[in-house]
Amino acid sequence: MIKLAVSACLLGHNVRYDGKNKRIDLSLLFPSDEFTLTAICPEVNMGMGIPRKPIQMINHNNQLQLVQVENPKIHFENQMKNWFDQNIEFFKNFSGFILKSKSPSCGNQTTPHFQTDGESNIGDGYFVYLLKKINPQIA
Repeated sequence: MIKLAVSACLLGHNVRYDGKNKRIDLSLLFPSDEFTLTAICPEVNMGMGIPRKPIQMINHNNQLQLVQVENPKIHFENQMKNWFDQNIEFFKNFSGFILKSKSPSCGNQTTPHFQTDGESNIGDGYFVYLLKKINPQIA
């Protein structure tokens, strides 16, 4: 069996910041007799509630920050890094990851990185950023 980690919202779990999901049917692409799909939601798994205030990526002086949109003084980088570090061996069990695009946690080269000058670039969500540090071949 091939083990894949999948953003829980894509599997129909109501874990998004607004309490909803973004379910897509993966059964034709990844039949259950060949693949094991494991739901993960970095934001919920690291302790954020449902619903929750939205977060975003900020690039401040080339330093990535994961902050609350409403109050950018509230940071989540340490919380996610601690959760990630505690689960590194778990992540190494997967052959691949299917993650929600544009997510501040899970986006893979699709997540807005806002600049302090109001401009934005596109990059990785914070979870993907951490994944690529331990496995650069992820994407």
